[in-house]
Amino acid sequence: MKLTRRNALIGMGTVAAGAGVIGGSGAFTSVEADRTVNISTTGDGSAALALAAAPDSDNATEYVSTSNGQIQLDLDGTSAGASGINQNAKTTIDNLVQITNNGSQALTSLNVEITNSGDNNISGIFTFTKGSDGDTTLGNNVDLTESNGLGSGSSVVFGLIINLLDNNAGVDDLPSGDYTLNITANTS
Repeated sequence: MKLTRRNALIGMGTVAAGAGVIGGSGAFTSVEADRTVNISTTGDGSAALALAAAPDSDNATEYVSTSNGQIQLDLDGTSAGASGINQNAKTTIDNLVQITNNGSQALTSLNVEITNSGDNNISGIFTFTKGSDGDTTLGNNVDLTESNGLGSGSSVVFGLIINLLDNNAGVDDLPSGDYTLNITANTS
């Protein structure tokens, strides 16, 4: 075949198209890689989101304990000789737990919620108070920062209201099951 300008252009085009097919787009179907991850755990008192009994609080002294480095709310009254909270009543216990943001980023939300292990309706039974004097009453599964965030090194104190008088569940006694305090913190 005689080398002409036309044949040279066709040849170069063929080479360019072939290179495109061979080179592809850079996309891939799968990648598997192992990387080192360094994680350490610590008790609630010195974690990135520190949980502790509220300072200078008789309620915290009475109802908040630490077991295996984790805080626990003990509202059964056994430490004071009682056997529980009142049925058919609304019990408010302010100034229980202090949450401190020990992380380097501000929290955009900090939600607290009480859940029950049973398949029980506990709607309206638990609400939270905010501040050492309980000056703000919030619902269950609510943002303690009230959308103001919680900066690094800042703290918020909460308490608890247990409403067995006029709640949405229509009960005057706590439903059976184990209760859990869930805390969810978000940075963005």
